Amino acid sequence: MKIRATTKFVAAEAVAIFIPENKSFSSLKTYFKTILPEEIVSEISLRINEADFSGKKNEILQIFPKSKGVKKCILVGLGELKQKEEVRRAAGTAIRALKKLKAKKVAFVFTEPEMQRFVSGAIAGAYEFKIGDTKEQNRIESLVLCSPVKISKKDLDQEVSAAEAVNFTRDLVNSPAGHMSPEDLEKSARQVAKGKNVSITVLDSKKLLKLKMGGIMGVGQGSEIPPRMIILEYKGSTKEPVALVGKGVCFDSGGYNLKPTKHIESMFSDMAGAATVLGIFHWLVKTQPKIHVVGVLGAVENMVSGQAFKPGDIITFGNGQTCEITNTDAEGRLVLADCLHYVATKYKPSKIIDFATLTGACVAALGNEITGLMTNTPELLQSISVAAEDRDERVWELPIIPLFREKIKSEVADLQCWTAGVSAGSSMAGAFLENFVQDIPWVHCDIAGTAYHESGGDELSPRGATGSMVQTMCEWFRFTQNNK
Repeated sequence: MKIRATTKFVAAEAVAIFIPENKSFSSLKTYFKTILPEEIVSEISLRINEADFSGKKNEILQIFPKSKGVKKCILVGLGELKQKEEVRRAAGTAIRALKKLKAKKVAFVFTEPEMQRFVSGAIAGAYEFKIGDTKEQNRIESLVLCSPVKISKKDLDQEVSAAEAVNFTRDLVNSPAGHMSPEDLEKSARQVAKGKNVSITVLDSKKLLKLKMGGIMGVGQGSEIPPRMIILEYKGSTKEPVALVGKGVCFDSGGYNLKPTKHIESMFSDMAGAATVLGIFHWLVKTQPKIHVVGVLGAVENMVSGQAFKPGDIITFGNGQTCEITNTDAEGRLVLADCLHYVATKYKPSKIIDFATLTGACVAALGNEITGLMTNTPELLQSISVAAEDRDERVWELPIIPLFREKIKSEVADLQCWTAGVSAGSSMAGAFLENFVQDIPWVHCDIAGTAYHESGGDELSPRGATGSMVQTMCEWFRFTQNNK
């Protein structure tokens, strides 16, 4: 979908006009008269006066003005705008309504100075995932943003790039395991690495064995498809890098601690952490910021076979620490452990941020709308929280306390991957991962609840992948770049 902005009205096949609930139309009428044909302004006034439309949140009314060049027109309610997120959701609602009208070239007309939310809301709301025949009968080809606030092309391109990175991530996560194996994930990474200033290195199973990375190798030994560690490096600067690490478990059966029905069906989405990192790199390639970023993806399948690792096994990580396998379904932290150790020692980054669909406990604690964050550096977590708030993504800090550090210790090894009788599963996982980041400032993002929605969907996302935390990290990088 091509998107451009203008301060003038552009005739289109279908137009969405956004009207807030808490403003009288008379206060908006002056602007609308300067940009909209008189026939449309008159029709809006009539509908509001007749109480056919009030501007309530997600309210939509199709009107039929006799205006040249505009075949279809809808009014879209913005609500009371108590939360800026309502603008993004209204844009998603509008774009879906326009798709149903089978319009190809559409326009948004609005007065609220929230350009980025109209852009990201429209791109997110228009998203569809299909495999096979992808001919979309209702695909929107172009969107023109008509607003009294002048929008620079640079700002617009930044917003489009970030929103498209979210949809790129969604495509990866929504792809079933048969289409997104560790090999396929590597292919996707290689496509991203064709961009300017990006290089790729892949450590295959032979190299991983040589590096004694028993975490990722142990998880992957039950699959016919060997694991691999994929390293992307975006070098827009010569300064020390920021490291992004993603859990890429392309299918998680749970191993011998097998996942039950109603949980296992969507476990192709357990590589959402790796997809998040690839989505951020997609944005880096498009926008070319002057920063240095390393991304590490642990690509693997956790399968059941005669070769699979078993409860009671003891593995050795690349940093020499040993771990008792107390639950084969606590596999993500084993993969991340080797990835974190590798990037910490190889690249010596200034910061490490990892993303993983790691624990059901995080979903139990925070639900499907809030990402759990854990850290060894509160200031870093706070800066990510500020970026998340700006992008309407919800995050919440979960603690790592000395008790949890004690509870992950094993009697027969240095660590155990899962501890019975301790309910704080997300924080326990965070305490485990903390052992592999050295003293580098680090934030762990548990996206178990936010990366993939099993049912329903909303104005911005159909059922399935959401692209959670991609927008937040794009904003975080923009902020850090502008505040060096």
